[in-house]
Amino acid sequence: MNKKLAIVLMGVAFLAGFMPYAVVKTHWFQPSVVQANADILVNLDQRDLKRLDELVDRFNRAQGDYLMVISPTIDSGPWIHDVHTDGTQIAWTVDNTRDAHSSPKQQQTYKCASIEKIETTERYGIQLSECGGGQGDKLPILDIEKNSER
Repeated sequence: MNKKLAIVLMGVAFLAGFMPYAVVKTHWFQPSVVQANADILVNLDQRDLKRLDELVDRFNRAQGDYLMVISPTIDSGPWIHDVHTDGTQIAWTVDNTRDAHSSPKQQQTYKCASIEKIETTERYGIQLSECGGGQGDKLPILDIEKNSER
């Protein structure tokens, strides 16, 4: 009886030690981590472009959405884009206060009734329109070079 108990306890100890390793190495939690971070775009890669497409699509279907884009910079701090929409209006805040070379340092919020993704041979762009408040008809708000895609 003691031999069987020892074998069972060794099996339980093995599984208890092996399971955390298996969970981490097989990325069982990765989909939830990716989903949790899907609303924060930092790489401006293909996944981030798909998420921006989803934002535009959801807005055009009158659905709400939220995301944050942290634009990478080469020699100074990031520009942070905070985007909220209820499906009828989009509020896009650009915060350049962390960028050492920006002037003036400010948080500027644009409230607009239209958004679209523009593609040229060299870049993708997000453009807002119908913003009112004396702002131009078309407002380029985010620009992503195609050669920066990963």
